[in-house]
Amino acid sequence: MKRICLVCQNVDCKNRGADELMKELQQRVKDQGIDDLEVRPYLCFGACQEGPNVVLYPEKSWYAGVKKGDLDDIMGHLAGGPNVTRLDTIDGSLKELIYQLLDTGVF
Repeated sequence: MKRICLVCQNVDCKNRGADELMKELQQRVKDQGIDDLEVRPYLCFGACQEGPNVVLYPEKSWYAGVKKGDLDDIMGHLAGGPNVTRLDTIDGSLKELIYQLLDTGVF
């Protein structure tokens, strides 16, 4: 199964640089040859005040408040390293709701 890195593209996240983060992640994934991963936009995760938000699926990792300086650590995770726990700040009930939607194929 191909892994997916979803980057929120709603207004609040975009205003905080989500579009640039997504493009940078796409380029880094390509440059590092991570063939089992696709970086894609996602309409909204519902945590606008915490954005930009990035969700890794199917491993179900959620990174909030992502900045360009966090991308090295996120890329480390995408390449098989540990989760970036300092960016895991979203309420568990919201995460579970979004993960359930993703499990049904809503992405």
